[in-house]
Formats: sequence, C-alpha cells, structure tokens
Amino acid sequence: MNGGGRRRNGFTLIELLVVMAIISMLAGQLLPALAGAREKGRQANCINNLKQFSLAIEMYRNDFTNDFPCWLSNLYPSYLSSRKVYVCLSDLNDGNAGHGNPTYPETADYSGNPDSDPAIGLRNSQIESCSYFYEFNAAECDWWEASYGTTGDLNGDGIVTWKEAKRCQMTGVDGVPSITAYFGHVPIVRCFWHYYTHDGPVLNLAVEDYNVYLSDAFWETTSR
Repeated sequence: MNGGGRRRNGFTLIELLVVMAIISMLAGQLLPALAGAREKGRQANCINNLKQFSLAIEMYRNDFTNDFPCWLSNLYPSYLSSRKVYVCLSDLNDGNAGHGNPTYPETADYSGNPDSDPAIGLRNSQIESCSYFYEFNAAECDWWEASYGTTGDLNGDGIVTWKEAKRCQMTGVDGVPSITAYFGHVPIVRCFWHYYTHDGPVLNLAVEDYNVYLSDAFWETTSR
C-alpha cells in the first residue's frame, strides 16, 4: 500500500533531460581521452613498423656490401613480406598520398608519384602505397645542392642524392665546417602523419642505431 497515492511509472521529462545532460558531460570528458588513447595505439603500431623497416634495411645492407636500398619499396618482398608495414594507421590516405610532407613531394615512395626524376624508375612498383618518408632515397637532393653545391657527391656523377646528403650529415664533410655531423640522430625513415593529423610528434628511425625518437618537422633542432 502507498497510502492511496498513484504509483509512478517511468521518468518525468525533466528527469530525462537531467540524465541526458549528465551523459553528454561524461561523453565530452571521455571521448578526448579515448581518442588520445587510440592515437597512442597508432603510434605504437607505427613504431613497430619502423622497427620492421630497421631489420629489413639491415638485412639488405648485409646482402649489398653495406649499401642502403634506393627506396623503401625495394625491401619488398625479399626483406618485408607484408605491404601493411608501409601504411601508418594515422595516415588518412592509407599511404596513397605518400609521406604527407609537402616540403619534399619528390621523395614520396609510392608508384603514383608523377615526378620525372630518373630515380623513380628504381622503385618497386609492387608497392603502390607508402606513408613513410625514406631519407636515404635515390632522388636528387635540391636543398643540399642549393647550399653546398656538389660537395658530398660521393660517386662523382655530378649530382648529390638524398642518400649522399644523409651520409654527409652522419659524418660531416671535410672542408665544409658549416655542415654539422649529427651523430646518432640522422633519421633514415620518418613518419609525419601523427604530426599533421593529430598534432603529435614526428616519429623518426635513427640510421646509426635504429632507435626511434621524437621530433617536430625539423629534426635537426627539435629532437626529443
């Protein structure tokens, strides 16, 4: 018995509105945290991809007199068995737009690049998508030549490739004191997608010891 009063079923409109407001506030607090956790997971996957690149590059160098591949695509399928390694989960284009760094579009390691550089022909056409920036690539390095001319032209063909420029950054160049040797931090593979799509760090694979380190777009001055 309830004293003769009517038994109430359900919620009033005001109560429903209060519950909805509480749920909205909780969702507003939880969703950014969930998105951040999801991006951390993508970064972890990307670091794993970088580590797989490091193992494949080292095996390649053991087979080719300590030389570096011309492109990351050259590692497939002999040294990397899966195409999935080439795509970062934070890349909204699934690797189809290259590495995403607009400063150096000519070095995008994927077959759809329209650049006319002869080095394009050295790519493996089986890899059509690649999210990563391979800094030891075979393309001509215009920014290096603009600053230092052909200093660093290691094979004497009159041009300096990215690979040659990066070797110079690893060790310095005799007679050019303004070129700093970045021992231990010259990147060989970089991922910009966390930086461009989630305001996070650039992930870098160091060529000297294959450690992964964080930076902003310009690793020379912002390595963490």
